[in-house]
Amino acid sequence: MAAAWFGLRGACATALAVSTLFILHAFLDWPGNYMEQANQVGELAGFWVAGVIPGWLFDRQQSLLQEIANANEETLLGLVSALDLREHNTRLHSQRVREYTELIGSRFGVDEKTRREIGFGALLHDVGKIAVPDSILLKPDKLTDAEWQEMLKHPEAGYRIIKRIGFLKNAAEMVRAHHERYDGNGYPRGLKGDQIPLGARLFMVADTYDALTSERPYRSPVTYEVAAEIIGKDDCQFDPAAVATFLAIAPEELQMIAERYLDADLPN
Repeated sequence: MAAAWFGLRGACATALAVSTLFILHAFLDWPGNYMEQANQVGELAGFWVAGVIPGWLFDRQQSLLQEIANANEETLLGLVSALDLREHNTRLHSQRVREYTELIGSRFGVDEKTRREIGFGALLHDVGKIAVPDSILLKPDKLTDAEWQEMLKHPEAGYRIIKRIGFLKNAAEMVRAHHERYDGNGYPRGLKGDQIPLGARLFMVADTYDALTSERPYRSPVTYEVAAEIIGKDDCQFDPAAVATFLAIAPEELQMIAERYLDADLPN
């Protein structure tokens, strides 16, 4: 039981405590029969074996699970980096937005497990663009109506790509809803208000902030003050509660995230 709850350390501590009690009992009432003495020593040794081995196995299992989780995350980061590099104007956008969204979620009161799921959703929000041809995705000119219709399919495409992955089921719903609007005029399903998953509502603010404050070919980045003013005045696209939470975050915290993921650090 100690092994299951506390791992190897807990199992050793429990075995040590029982051994201490056993030794105290043996000192006070040690049997004169050698066979009985051997039997009690064997019981003590068996207790250590029964405690320590499951504890070691439990710790090993936890370590392997953590290694798998880290490998999954590294795989996702590699995929997202490739996608961001495909769109030459976004670079480390997805990784910045992930951290902005998780920060807003933390201040919003979201628990750690949900915040991690929201972070995956933010990281993978544009994975559906894999299905968008380069001729449309990288087109420097204005898209035609038919091309826009193809581009508008990417949230559903992203949802279909990741919904079958067990630990990304909640993130998949966020990917599907990341272009919805609080007033119901978004796509692909026209969700409104609280119909939009919380993660997507938090993401919208983070995504817009990064888009405004990052270098893009068609415009220069704006300052925090200008971005905050634009976001604060938009009561159609954003959840007011998400906006209020974002505006309460110190600009220095957002700047620290931006500096960790500078596009200038990447090769051209």
